[in-house]
Amino acid sequence: MKLYMTTNSPYTRKVRVLVRELGLERSVEEIPTDPRDPSSGFWDVNPLGKVPTLETDQGNAIFDSDAICGYLDQKFGDNRYMPPPVADDGQRRTRLALAHGLIDVSMVARLEKQRQDGPPSEAIVNKNLAAVERGLAAFERSPDSDSTPLDMVGITLVCALEWIQFRHPERDWLAAKPRLAQWVARLSQRPSFAETKPA
Repeated sequence: MKLYMTTNSPYTRKVRVLVRELGLERSVEEIPTDPRDPSSGFWDVNPLGKVPTLETDQGNAIFDSDAICGYLDQKFGDNRYMPPPVADDGQRRTRLALAHGLIDVSMVARLEKQRQDGPPSEAIVNKNLAAVERGLAAFERSPDSDSTPLDMVGITLVCALEWIQFRHPERDWLAAKPRLAQWVARLSQRPSFAETKPA
């Protein structure tokens, strides 16, 4: 299999962490890709030009990150990391959506900070970073945030938080969140996270 990726993408990192947790490093070739380069041939694999994209042994392309993780977990992980909807009461998938949403809103703030056609809108940046703060506070209040075994919620949350800390270092995002800080610190020590940390 081939994973088309950019190294510091938090969406890509979710997949890279799961690949390592499943022991698939030798089965998945990681291919650094410039998704904006039309000469790379990547647009033939994913016409949207978005990473991550997984090309299976059969030549099928799978995208986005949750679809890729769901495929890998179902095929190689016996649904340990991302349970099928029929086996879930909705809470784990809601928590996964919250963790994934942290990436989405922090990405909007990052892109706004990088605007080339004028000064960034502080209102847009602040609105999205406030959503990050509320999302992290919700995880801090969650009764099982620090007790569940590693699943896609934990993987996504660590990838989200460490990317937020990397791209928005002006705040202490874990201030007054001791349970969340302990949970993230424990998970981030796993080799799968250490090997894929943004830099």
